[in-house]
Amino acid sequence: MKIVIFQPMLKQYRIPLFKLMGEMLSEAGHELRVVCGTPPSHERNKGDNVLVSNQYCVVDASVWLFGGKLHILPSAMRHIVWADFVITEQANKHLHNYLLILARLIGYKRFAYWGHGQNRQGNPHSFREKIKKLLSTQCDWWFAYTPGVAEYVSILGYPKNKITALNNSIDTSCFKQLLSAQEGEAVNALKERLGIRDKSRIGLFCGGLYSDKKLRFLLDASIAIKEINPDFILLVVGDGNDRRLVEEYACQHEFVKYLGPLFGSDKALVFKSAEIFLCPGLVGLAILDAFSAGLPLFTSDIPNHSPEIEYLEHGVNGMITAPEINVYSEAVSHCLGDQALLSMLRTNALASSVRFSIEKMASNFVDGILKCLM
Repeated sequence: MKIVIFQPMLKQYRIPLFKLMGEMLSEAGHELRVVCGTPPSHERNKGDNVLVSNQYCVVDASVWLFGGKLHILPSAMRHIVWADFVITEQANKHLHNYLLILARLIGYKRFAYWGHGQNRQGNPHSFREKIKKLLSTQCDWWFAYTPGVAEYVSILGYPKNKITALNNSIDTSCFKQLLSAQEGEAVNALKERLGIRDKSRIGLFCGGLYSDKKLRFLLDASIAIKEINPDFILLVVGDGNDRRLVEEYACQHEFVKYLGPLFGSDKALVFKSAEIFLCPGLVGLAILDAFSAGLPLFTSDIPNHSPEIEYLEHGVNGMITAPEINVYSEAVSHCLGDQALLSMLRTNALASSVRFSIEKMASNFVDGILKCLM
C-alpha cells in the first residue's frame, strides 16, 4: 500500500526517522512518501530546515497566510489521491486536514493524526483549542507523541485500541559517538580555557534562549546554588532573544560561562564536561541529549512542558521541583553534595537514552501503521 505523511516543513532531525520507517515499510511491501512544505518566515532563520527532496521526502512549496496561521500546500490533493493511507500533523492550520476530513466522511480515504494532542504553550480554553479538540476524534488512527498524549486523546473519546504511543525521539547515535570521542585531555583543556578549576561542579543549560526556558529563574537559582556550593559553575549554550540577559549575568558573575551556540564536537565536549543538566523552564527533546551524555535533568513543575517531559522520572533520571528558586536550588545543591545519589541519577539517565531511541520510535510508528492497514 502507498502511505503519505504530511509535514508542514522538513526538519533535519526528522530525516533519520523517515529513512528508518521507509526501509521498514518497504520490507513489509508498502511504499512511504513524506510530503513536506516549506517553512513560514519565522522558521526560515532557524537553520534546521531541509529545502530539497531526498529518498523518502518530497519538498513542495507552501503558501503561508495570516502570519503562519493558515498553511496551504497546493500539491496536497495530488498526494492524497495517490495514497491509500495518509498521516498528517494534528493542527488547525493545515488546509489539507479539512480535505482529509471530508474525504473520510464520504468513505474515500482513511487518515491518521500525529501530534501533541493539545497546545501546551497556548490557552487551553481558546476557540482554536476547542476546534482542535472537536476535530481530534475525526480520524481513523492516532499517533501520539507519548503515552501521556495517548491518554489525553482517549479522554476526548477516541478509542484506545486505535492509538499508538510513539515515544517521540531523535537520532542520538551520532551525538553519542561524538561524546565517546571526547578524551579527558580535551575536557581539561576546555576547563583551562574557561578558567574552571578541576574540582568545580559543572551544571549545563543547552537550548534556545527565550522566555519559555525561564532563564532568569535559572540564573538566579544558579546564584543560590553557588552560595551553597562555592565550586559550582554554570555553562550556558544556545542563542535566542534572551541572549543579552545571559550575557549580562555572565559579565556580573564569573561562575556563569556563556559559550554561545555550539554544534558537533564542540557541543559534545561541553556535555562531556558537565555533571547535571539544568532547565527549569520548558523541556522538550533536549532531554534526550542530556540523557545521552548521562546527565540527569533538573526542571520545575510548570504546565507548558512539551510531551517529552514524561521521560523524566523524579528521583530516577532527574528531578522536578516546585517552580520556586529556593526549592530548585536546594534540590540541585543536595544532589551535588550526595555523590551516591548523583551517580545513580547519571546511570539511570544514560539507560533512559536507550529506552527512548529513534529506532524504537520508528518501530512503534510502523507497527501502528500496519495495525491500521489490517
